[in-house]
Amino acid sequence: MKEKSIRNKKKTRKIIKTVIFWVLLAAFLGWFASLRISLDSNPNDYDYVIPFESRVLNDYRSATGKVVMNDIQTVSTNVTQKIKSVNVKLGDHVNEGDVLCEFESADLDEQIQRIEKFIADKKAADSLDSNSEAGSAEYSRKQASLQVESASMAVASARKLYDDTYAKYSEYFDKCYATSDPNEQAMYYNMYTQYQQQLEPINDQIRAAQKTLDQAKEAQKRVAESLSSSDYIKTLTDSEAEIRDYEEQLKKLKEEKENLVVKAPKSGIIADCYASEGGYAFDGGLFRIGTLGSYKVEAYVNSKDILDIKTGMEASFKTTLTGAEEIGGKVTKVSDIYNAAGDGYAVELEITDKSVMDKLRHNVYTSAKIYLVNMGSIPAVQYDALVDDGNGGNYVFKAVKKGDEYVAEKVSVKKGYEADFYVEVTSDQLNEGDLIVGNASEHHEGDKLKIKGMAG
Repeated sequence: MKEKSIRNKKKTRKIIKTVIFWVLLAAFLGWFASLRISLDSNPNDYDYVIPFESRVLNDYRSATGKVVMNDIQTVSTNVTQKIKSVNVKLGDHVNEGDVLCEFESADLDEQIQRIEKFIADKKAADSLDSNSEAGSAEYSRKQASLQVESASMAVASARKLYDDTYAKYSEYFDKCYATSDPNEQAMYYNMYTQYQQQLEPINDQIRAAQKTLDQAKEAQKRVAESLSSSDYIKTLTDSEAEIRDYEEQLKKLKEEKENLVVKAPKSGIIADCYASEGGYAFDGGLFRIGTLGSYKVEAYVNSKDILDIKTGMEASFKTTLTGAEEIGGKVTKVSDIYNAAGDGYAVELEITDKSVMDKLRHNVYTSAKIYLVNMGSIPAVQYDALVDDGNGGNYVFKAVKKGDEYVAEKVSVKKGYEADFYVEVTSDQLNEGDLIVGNASEHHEGDKLKIKGMAG
């Protein structure tokens, strides 16, 4: 009896060991299978979807510039003299007729007096040519003296032009490297390089004028030695043409003198001030006057984009004052001339949203978009969600939940405008928020979809 009980216990232990073995083996195999699945699976092996919704679709060209006063007027001059005084500064309010600046007159008065004397002397000397004194020693001496005076004035004029040009070059060179504003640097760089390029040709004028002066002085010397040289002097110039030339110079100088005092042509705010004491009028420009509260945008478009821009195109812009707000506009002008200072072609934008005028200020920087196409906010899907059905139509796959799974359901759509990443589509079977399947060409209707973060 005792032996039988021992045998039963041994048998029971054997059975328990066997059961434990098979349980452990089953557990190991299950763990190994799950590990293998885990190792073989790709964490990126999901079908990506994007919600169906309205998106802003457009195609545009970029531009950069400034907000400026809308009725701005440039005050310019033909005066080439140095600026004596400037009576206003940026932001000042002026009334029509107020004196804005004055130019130096001393050099101008000296030039006028010298040319007036030369013309009078020349006419007096030439009058001898038609009377009995023609060919006399007096006539020859006067003609020789006038030729020297004419050449001397030409040398003086060329040297003054060089000095004035060099002064302008130096002024804008200093301003270019004194400012930290990139736009001002570009403007001043353009100014001083223009004047720098003029210096050598003016030097050539000085050398040519000096050569003529040396010849005239040599002729004058020969006259003093022998009156036979008078015929040579008479051939040096056409007297009537020379007088006409100096009379034209005299007229221009007198016109300059009348404009030495520059007055405001209208009432308003000094929007830009280019004039400085001791400086010159660059390309004639001195000031710009405008009225606060009414603005437009002056911007520049890159060379590669300018042919795409036309007047009437819709635009929008942002400013440093208004932040991310897109302000509506319209192209009103497109320049055909490249502007080196602005590094592009100038365009002008009318601000169509008048409600923002009180938020804007003159010379505020802008970044603008000029729309070739602007569809606004319209229903669209990602470009790889659209499939051509081969019969002139298109379809997308919508992820539809059926039980615990998501499956691909084909939906026919009408294709519209195509942007870079999204395509306009319309369909009665699509609603805002529907999940649209990407990489649609890899799927078929009824495919089970694995969507990250969702069952299925």
